[in-house]
Amino acid sequence: MGGQKQRGVALIVVMLIVAMVVVIATNISSRNQLSMRRTLNLAQYDQAYWYALSAEELAMKVLKQDFEDSDGTVHLQQYWALADVVFPAEYGQIVGEIQDMRACFNVNAVGQESTKTENGQPKLTVAAQQFQSLLISLGVDEFGAEQFTYMLKDYIDEDTLAGSYGAEDAEYESRNVPYRAANTLMQHRSELRAVLGFSQDVYLNLSPYVCAIPGENSQLLNVNTIKVEQAALLAGMLENKISVSEAESIINSRPGDGYEKIEEFWESSSLSGVTLDADVKSSFVVDSQYFSLKAGAKVDNAIFRMESVLKRNGNNLDVLTRQYGGQQ
Repeated sequence: MGGQKQRGVALIVVMLIVAMVVVIATNISSRNQLSMRRTLNLAQYDQAYWYALSAEELAMKVLKQDFEDSDGTVHLQQYWALADVVFPAEYGQIVGEIQDMRACFNVNAVGQESTKTENGQPKLTVAAQQFQSLLISLGVDEFGAEQFTYMLKDYIDEDTLAGSYGAEDAEYESRNVPYRAANTLMQHRSELRAVLGFSQDVYLNLSPYVCAIPGENSQLLNVNTIKVEQAALLAGMLENKISVSEAESIINSRPGDGYEKIEEFWESSSLSGVTLDADVKSSFVVDSQYFSLKAGAKVDNAIFRMESVLKRNGNNLDVLTRQYGGQQ
């Protein structure tokens, strides 16, 4: 009987050891599988990153070809303007969309230094007045549009002096989560959310019409690439001397391959009776030097998004900025 009990205890001990070994082996196997999956995900993500960079190279090649083939104009019938372009790649695909950054309002232009005064105060620059007019064409009342414009101007300009309806460091530092005015140019339009007064509703209303060109504070509108759904931008740039519906008609009546010269735009019947200052008219062009590429790549289940800003340098292009992950 004693020997049987000892054999029974030994059997139980062996079974416990076997169970522990199985648990340990299962744990090791699970960890190995997790490590392999993590390594595979990293490899796929890395491959998607390089695919996205290849989209950048392809975009620059297309733009260079269009520059060489064009007569100095940039318009929507060129190859760069093709939408929903998808390229198959090994184990995935690459997508890309190019946009003319002269077919939006460069918010950095609002921060230009004023050289004129009115009632002893610096007068808003032409670009700032056009931004104010854009807000009005989007349904903002005149007082609100003026407030938003001064808020944005003070946030971007280099000085620390608040304008008539603006705000500088003191106002930002007094908030629940204090910070300071940037006092420098924006890199992306999403930075508007940091400006006092620019709530989510205001930002979403503005975002289809605005952009931020890194390192550039001028505002030029390419009349060849603005789209009909951006008619409010054209009306605002024209200081609302035409209605949004009239702006839509002007865009719809534009030649398919755009205007060869800006004078042709002003000679169109819809604008022949509109009187504008020379400095306002000088903000309209038929070409562009800045382009935005929204690229994406997918490798198996890994997705990588990238937004690049390209600057034209002759018939070549330089990459000004890259942002990863996608922003609105």
